Amino acid sequence: MKTNKALAYGLACLYYLGENNAGRWSPVEKISGFQNLSADYCAKVLRALVHAGFVESCGRGYRLKKHPDDISVWGLMESFISDFNGAPKARHGRLSLNLHKTLCEATNLWLVGLTVQDIIEMTKKEEPPGRKAHKTGYPDLLPALRAGK
Repeated sequence: MKTNKALAYGLACLYYLGENNAGRWSPVEKISGFQNLSADYCAKVLRALVHAGFVESCGRGYRLKKHPDDISVWGLMESFISDFNGAPKARHGRLSLNLHKTLCEATNLWLVGLTVQDIIEMTKKEEPPGRKAHKTGYPDLLPALRAGK
């Protein structure tokens, strides 16, 4: 599956907020600096995460509104599909809309139950020896995802 830059930034932002701020407000410069992301584009991604209800903002910065265990991967992906890049809205009854609807339904079924926390924990399992890895509770999930099952 090919992902776009917005989704990659979104995952990085959620990871930072989940692992580093413990409910405190974090400015966009700190979040973007964590993985050397563009601060301007990171701010745009954070606004999409706020709009999706995953993150909240105030004058002091951003913090998680939902725990990564409560953010489905499909919900995250959907937050960057709809209106994120200013794409025109599809007209009802058009083939492109029907194709997109079918894709969304199939992807949603495939990703049901997979959360952002699961992705974070899968990444930690792949860290070099000597670093503590977290168990996902799904020992066969990562190999199945890699095999496209």
